[in-house]
Amino acid sequence: MGTRTALRAVVRDRPLAAYVLLAVLLSWSWWVPVALTGGTASHVPGLLGPALAAVGVTAATGGRPAVRQLRGRLGAPRWWALALLPPAVAAVAAPLLHLLGDGPALGDFADMPGIPAWSWPAVLLVLFAVGGLGEEVGWRGLAWTRLRRRLGLRDAALVLTVPWALWHLPLFWIDSGLAGLSPWVVPGWLLGLASGAVVLGWLYERSGSLLVAALAHTAVNVVSGTRGGEGLVAAVVSAGVIAAAVALLAADRRGGPAPRTVSGRP
Repeated sequence: MGTRTALRAVVRDRPLAAYVLLAVLLSWSWWVPVALTGGTASHVPGLLGPALAAVGVTAATGGRPAVRQLRGRLGAPRWWALALLPPAVAAVAAPLLHLLGDGPALGDFADMPGIPAWSWPAVLLVLFAVGGLGEEVGWRGLAWTRLRRRLGLRDAALVLTVPWALWHLPLFWIDSGLAGLSPWVVPGWLLGLASGAVVLGWLYERSGSLLVAALAHTAVNVVSGTRGGEGLVAAVVSAGVIAAAVALLAADRRGGPAPRTVSGRP
């Protein structure tokens, strides 16, 4: 058996493990050199690692038909509206805080570390394509779908949070990543990540759309990772994500209707 054939067999037998390893290797191949050379270069290119890993593993296990299925559906308008709830809250809160003299201007929500000072449509497009889809194609499109075949909502979210958090590790030494995060805030960051796994996983299942999950991911990043999201606005949205996760887990424990999983997913 040749090396390529043996590697393909391993990927087919352990697709989830292969995905996590490949996502980490691809993203860290950018982030680790950046961190070792001072952490001043942008972290953004490394965000594509999960999407590239998911496409590669999916192609190896199911070929082109499986890659096409990975895209999912467009999603109904109500799910798009729900995904846009965080920036909608910020759009209301920011002007009020700004009038009080202690809040961001709306333009501050397009000021993202690691992305040049482009116009806000360009910044949001990069955040959606690289940050949103770059992560969600892998963490939700491949990893979440496979975990949910054998785990409930809570356990799938907890298991996924472990490699998802590990994947972020080099960002703690990159200026545009998480270098400014205080060690005392890390537990809260982990709680937010686990809550995001619940909310994004649920939204992906219900909408059947990676685009919706990517939009929701981008929306949270806009109100928590930009200059405009510093302070009270980010805290309110983060608390909302945690509260939503608690509510979803409570409903799941009460034995609510089974989630509408994405059919045909590899």
